[in-house]
Amino acid sequence: MELGNKILEYRKQLNLSQEQLAEKMGVARQTISKWELGETAPDINQAKKLSKIFNVSVDSLINNNLDDILIKKVSKVEKTTNIVINVLKITLLLVVITIVSLLFITWSREYFAAKPVGEMQSIECTIAGNKYTYEVKDNYGTEAVIDSFITNDKELKINYKDYGKIEWLIEDIKKEVISRGGNCN
Repeated sequence: MELGNKILEYRKQLNLSQEQLAEKMGVARQTISKWELGETAPDINQAKKLSKIFNVSVDSLINNNLDDILIKKVSKVEKTTNIVINVLKITLLLVVITIVSLLFITWSREYFAAKPVGEMQSIECTIAGNKYTYEVKDNYGTEAVIDSFITNDKELKINYKDYGKIEWLIEDIKKEVISRGGNCN
């Protein structure tokens, strides 16, 4: 209820005319009329005087119900809190989804990536007009051991099992072929 209506209501409860209330307040009757119509409002001192005449609190007079104010403020805080909680929930959900996605992508790349199972090198060499092929294979499952060696050179004096890396074996084969008067491409 507006202040003007409150003044009118309290004045009528006391069976006062506008003139009688104006006299008690020390103002003109037109001032009371303007207050009741809501055209103007009493200042703080006049509001205090009205509350004494009507025997009510200034809060009741100006409709400043603290319960309503507190309820409104609590409602606003609750709404804001709910919004913040919902935003945090969504943010947390997005973070979890992002982490799970990144983990899945990382896992799937490693899982589905084609990994070589071994390495094979071959060289061709010529000794005294004869062509020889040397094929070396290393499966990655065993460390520092060459898995197989195939050649049609019966005179080669190299034991492939003594080598840990294909490159070392190939270099020694080339040296052996060169020492026998041959060459490799």
